[in-house]
Amino acid sequence: MMTVDTDHDIRRQEAATWFARLNQRKVTTQDVTGFSQWRRSPENAAAYERVEALWAAAETLSVDPEMAALTAQAKIGPAQSHREAPRWSYLLKPVGVVVGAVVIISGAGLWSLTRPAAYQTATGEQRTVRLSDGSQLTLDTASRATVRITGSNRIVTLTAGQAYFDVARDPSRPFVVKAGDTNVTATGTRFDVRRVDDGARVILVEGRVLVRKAESGDRSWALRPGQQISTHATAPVVQATDAAGATSWTHGRLTFHQTRLDDAIAEINRYSDQPIVLRAPSLAGIAVNGVFDSDDQGGFLAALVDLYGVSATRESDGTITVTAAAAATAENNS
Repeated sequence: MMTVDTDHDIRRQEAATWFARLNQRKVTTQDVTGFSQWRRSPENAAAYERVEALWAAAETLSVDPEMAALTAQAKIGPAQSHREAPRWSYLLKPVGVVVGAVVIISGAGLWSLTRPAAYQTATGEQRTVRLSDGSQLTLDTASRATVRITGSNRIVTLTAGQAYFDVARDPSRPFVVKAGDTNVTATGTRFDVRRVDDGARVILVEGRVLVRKAESGDRSWALRPGQQISTHATAPVVQATDAAGATSWTHGRLTFHQTRLDDAIAEINRYSDQPIVLRAPSLAGIAVNGVFDSDDQGGFLAALVDLYGVSATRESDGTITVTAAAAATAENNS
């Protein structure tokens, strides 16, 4: 029979293995699906969060000379003989929990402090992470970001999806978000970034950010609260926007104001594995207004049927087709 301690150790090793896998340059769909299934267990989720917390703490220690020396000692530890192993353990013992934050040893091996922490969400999942500098990162559905925080810089790379940032003020360490060819720099503020093609859409809620695109040379755009910019556009322009509505997803809501029906459907589809397919091009430009729960696809469809006279049909593969009611009636009668 498995003991509690053994079970704890296994979960810890599994968490460390997943952490390593999700930090690889290429993460497959199978990886994301497997991780999502494994993390459904509350015990597994807690084990993974402990690994992330240790890693985040380690990032703040990476510039400490003493920690660097201990890390270097730890790296050569496994190559020593069994006679030397106790001495290696003894050298690490005085720093207690800090050692766990500096190096993580598992079946996947030993990773250096220079590797950033990775955070990821599955379709329909949202997740908030408190970073070691006091900032808060909220990932939207199907999103992925890596975080590197040291004594001199704070860098987040958004490789997929969307994220909301509540940045702890620290003028000595600018907070930089990299999204494709776009860099967003802040010192203490709240803003939203969504990956779009090779660029990003940036919305400022509070404070000030500076947006720079790689191809723009020395040109940059300073945003004020309530403004947005889309750097994937041919000619990026700063525009006014409803920042509260655009970031309502952080509260599980999607706000539509004069939004085209095809765009609203695309937004709802981001939160479901069973997409809605619009089969009536003539309906694409219908303006949609309202606030919907991001996880309530059924409620959104019911509103479309009631307010816009469309027909919604679930297909055998799980997809939902939306057509004009008249067209659907003619098809059913044929």
